[in-house]
Amino acid sequence: MKYKFTITGLDCPNCAAKLAANMEKLEGVESAKINFLAEKLTVESSLPEDALRATLSSAAKAFDSAVKLK
Repeated sequence: MKYKFTITGLDCPNCAAKLAANMEKLEGVESAKINFLAEKLTVESSLPEDALRATLSSAAKAFDSAVKLK
């Protein structure tokens, strides 16, 4: 299933690409793409939305405490 989230706090497109690559390594995440300018995260996952949001939020916080998933 495809999910879309707003993601804020990233400083540059390179950081967005690195975070997306980290998210793709998470269990249950099939793909993760971040549009830096639009502040949008698109994820394909088999996880329920609540579990996915918690997993992605944790990964974002570990990457940089300023990064927030909404």
